[in-house]
Amino acid sequence: MLVKSFGCSFIFGTDLPDQVANSSSQLTWPAVFSQRQGHHYRCYAQGGIGNLSIADRVLAEVSKNVTAVFIIGWTWIDRFDYIDKNQIWSTIRPGSDSDLAKTYYRELHSETRDKLASLMIIRTVIDSLRERNFPFIMTYQDELLFDRTYNTTPAITALQDYVEPYMTQFEGQTFLNWSRSKGYPESADWHPLEQAHAAGAELMIRAFDKQNTNDR
Repeated sequence: MLVKSFGCSFIFGTDLPDQVANSSSQLTWPAVFSQRQGHHYRCYAQGGIGNLSIADRVLAEVSKNVTAVFIIGWTWIDRFDYIDKNQIWSTIRPGSDSDLAKTYYRELHSETRDKLASLMIIRTVIDSLRERNFPFIMTYQDELLFDRTYNTTPAITALQDYVEPYMTQFEGQTFLNWSRSKGYPESADWHPLEQAHAAGAELMIRAFDKQNTNDR
């Protein structure tokens, strides 16, 4: 079986000791998951990207109709992906010093838009994977994705109800929060290191086995 992973730096393996240049780490939890299950592994993640770019990569692989296990780690919802003038994906992130980023977050950004857009994107991916009966694991980094108290609409609530059952957590938490609760080492840029990934892989193996022995 082939395992394909998608996401941002947490899936790519930024700051892990074997990650060099543009090559993803073989110490991430999706890579360890694959190794321990005896599967071949391909990583399509990239550090710093947003959910629209992640979805584009997932749907491109789904369209090939090659059976695989899909591991998808959705990122923070306030990242904004766009196609630049060179027809290349680019991402605007909070904290950037660029004039474009400053204008976007000052004039155009809103949490309501972030929630709606990310949830619509995720639902599209879920439906595409289910249509082809591809097994998958989905996790997420941003707890705002399922916040129902602020910046919400009936459409957002309905999408949250649809999407949330397909999300797999690390003992009820995001990967980063779970790693911190366990006291695992992390880099200066908030990336959990190999101990967290090894332990996380064990949790995901059990979760994957459980969810794929029952009808969704």
